[in-house]
Amino acid sequence: MVGAQALMALKPASGPIVAKTYNISSYHSIVEGKLSFDVWDLKADESNGTMRLFGSVKVPKGATSLNQVWQVGSSVNGTQPRIHAMTPDNKNSKSTLDLTDTEPRVAGGAIHGILNVVSWGIMFPVGIIIARYVRTFPSADPVWFYLHVSCQFSAYVIGVAGWGTGLKLGSESPSVVYSNHRNIGIALFCLATVQIFALLLRPKKDHKYRTYWNIYHHGVGYAILILGILNIFKGYDILKPGEKWKTAYIIVISILGGIAVFLEAITWIVVLRRRSNKSTKPYDGYNNGQSRQEPLAL
Repeated sequence: MVGAQALMALKPASGPIVAKTYNISSYHSIVEGKLSFDVWDLKADESNGTMRLFGSVKVPKGATSLNQVWQVGSSVNGTQPRIHAMTPDNKNSKSTLDLTDTEPRVAGGAIHGILNVVSWGIMFPVGIIIARYVRTFPSADPVWFYLHVSCQFSAYVIGVAGWGTGLKLGSESPSVVYSNHRNIGIALFCLATVQIFALLLRPKKDHKYRTYWNIYHHGVGYAILILGILNIFKGYDILKPGEKWKTAYIIVISILGGIAVFLEAITWIVVLRRRSNKSTKPYDGYNNGQSRQEPLAL
């Protein structure tokens, strides 16, 4: 249709499917060109003989509806589309796209993002900082443990809520799939669930398997930390909420990182001083649980 701003998926005789934009000004001269609105992340693929086109479009401010047309062409000349058929079905392939129902989805995306930033991106790192550094001080035992568990369990509950909103958003748009973001989210949920339930199997401090449990617990915890922060940035790239929100999170996570570096230095100073005090303490064989040697009376 003349005047249409077209997004097209084209399958050449050889080579992969390509996605292009066309400003249709004539039926006889279809030339690739820039559209009158912003389009990004445009791509196309083929699945089970069906060609699919994906892209993000900037909706005009204040728009409540858009005129929409769609067509299926018969062939391409190289990478240029040929004129489609002019049957009644082709001519009637048009409708009005209602934009008013996008508000709940936008709100759902915002809720999904906020929940995941708070849980995976802030509370989990804070819980790790508590476990690694506060426990260094004997006077903090067992307060640090309860703080750590409370923080991580709360983060898990909020994270599950965020994961659930993500599943709902995905079910409402089955044709839009962000594979990497989704797969990392599933991995986070599984690892965090295993980590929470592993608390029930936590051996006592003097148990012979406690060392192996610690290795497992720390390894899974740091994996959750890395994957959580990575997925948050992928979520920012998908939702595009505004640069200020991404910058704000970078500032928050940088502050937490700075605190961790500072506490790491303090922790090593405390540990090294303890070791130094132990090595310079006068030896007392009896008080250290060893037998004292007495002069032999002959």
